[in-house]
Amino acid sequence: MEPLEIKDVLRCILHTIFFHRTLTLVRPKDVDCDLFEITYVQCGLAELEKEVDEKINQFIAWAEKHPNRKSQVCLSFFDEKNKHPGWFSSKTERVYWEQWFINLHVTSPKGQGKSRGSKAPANTKGSSIFISRVIFMATR
Repeated sequence: MEPLEIKDVLRCILHTIFFHRTLTLVRPKDVDCDLFEITYVQCGLAELEKEVDEKINQFIAWAEKHPNRKSQVCLSFFDEKNKHPGWFSSKTERVYWEQWFINLHVTSPKGQGKSRGSKAPANTKGSSIFISRVIFMATR
C-alpha cells in the first residue's frame, strides 16, 4: 500500500476491532472511509479516536523513515496484574488475552525515486507505541 492509504486502512481495521471488542457501553458511529467506498463503525469515544489517530500518525512517521519495508502492527488487549512485590520494587505484569497482527507493506509513491526492493534486514527495530490496554508495534 502507498503511504496515503495507511491512515484510512488502519482506522477502518482498528476501529472495527475496537467496536467488536469493547467491554463498555458505547454509542456506535458510522464512518464513511474517504479513500475507499466502505463504511465502518467506531465506538463513538472521542478519547479512543484521538489515541488511535495519534498512534497511527506515529506509525506513519516510522513508515516514512523506513520506505519499502514490510511491517506489522500488533493490537494487543491485556490486563495488568501486580507481581509479588519485593523489598524495593513493585512490578506489574501484562497478561495478554487477545492479539491482532496486521501485516503491511508500505511502498513509496509511484514516481518518487528508485525502489529499494525488499532487501532490508529482517530484524530491523521498529517503534513500540502504547495505548492504555492496547499496544501497537511496527517491526521487521
